[in-house]
Formats: sequence, C-alpha cells, structure tokens
Amino acid sequence: MKNTFPDKKLLIIITGGPGTGKSGIADRLLRFLDNPGIVRISYDEVKEKEFDRFGFDDEADKDRLNSFSLEEFYLILKKAMWEGKTILIEYPFYQRHRPKLMELIEKYSYDAATVLLYTDMKTVYERFITRNDGNRHPGHLLSRYHIEDFDPAFLSREKKVPDFEEFTAGIAHKDYDVALGVSIPVDVSDFSKVSFEEIYEKIADYQRSKHMKQKAD
Repeated sequence: MKNTFPDKKLLIIITGGPGTGKSGIADRLLRFLDNPGIVRISYDEVKEKEFDRFGFDDEADKDRLNSFSLEEFYLILKKAMWEGKTILIEYPFYQRHRPKLMELIEKYSYDAATVLLYTDMKTVYERFITRNDGNRHPGHLLSRYHIEDFDPAFLSREKKVPDFEEFTAGIAHKDYDVALGVSIPVDVSDFSKVSFEEIYEKIADYQRSKHMKQKAD
C-alpha cells in the first residue's frame, strides 16, 4: 500500500456537478492510494443495476426507482461503516443528501472528507454532452427503459439533451459542497493538474489534527 490514513474509519465524498469527472477522479485517487481495503460505493452504479433489474415506463416510475436506489445505496454505505471500512463514495451529492450522510458519520464515529470538484459552467456542459454521447447507461437518458427490449437506435432518437440554458438552470440551485469533515475544493479545468498527493495530505492532516484535539480534550 502506498498511502494509509491515520484512522481507517474515513468517508471520502467525491462530489461536484455533472461533467466534473467524479468517476475518473475517484479511479485515479484510488490508484494513487493503492489500498485494496478501501470500499468504493457509487450511487450511479446502484441505480444502473436497478434500471436493468426493474426498468421503468415513465418519469414518475423512474423517480420511484431512483428513490429506491438511494435507500439501497445508504444500506450499502451503512454496512461498510458498521464494518469500519475506509470508504469512498462518488455522486453529485448536494444539500439534500447532507443530513443523511451526517447522520451516518455521527452514528458510526467516522471522519469525513468532502472533495468538491469544480470548473466553469461552459466546460462542465461540454463534458456533460460528450459523456452522454459515449457509453453512459441509457437509463440515465430515457424516460422509458427496459433492458429486455432496449434498442440502441431508439436511444439516439429519444434521449433528451438539454441546451446550455436548460442545463445550467437545472443545477444552478444545487450546492454540491456538502461540507462534511474537511472540505477540499479541486479545480478540474485540467485533469492533468489535479494533485492526488495534495488531496491525500489534506485528509491525513485533518485526521491527525482532529484526533490530537480529541486526546487533548
């Protein structure tokens, strides 16, 4: 293992708006840490599994499935915390998710680090469009989806791609800095300039300082 944390009871929260590269940053951070004991939990992966398992027929159906998937995500997270694992989660977490995450952090006496990815809105939008033209699960893009009868040609006809104004309006009200534990803003305008050493050191320093203060008290 390259890098270990002072206390393994740590929740790393990688958040940021759509198109900020959360999954890619999570991949690279885990490779940098080189610690097979870290549990990665992706809310999107939970949703995609349920998209394929149940499918949905309209937006209301999809919303119910999203809510079900969120509860499943929290159950998976809760189990990993109960086991005392070091955990990394990634999703566009915003203030709606903060109370439940805080509740679990406090219940299981975890340290937390919020890694907030950001860049300018134009760059985010361009990445969002490019991502949706790639291999993203069709369940994210459609208002009706069943894996049994899914036709990729249907996706190209039916998927909804917002214009820039619609996209910005949809996320402008969301504050992705859930500010749990130490907050680490990371500029992702150029992915090659992201310092994973710096992210690691800020988290480790936070844990050391917190635990020293607890001992002093």
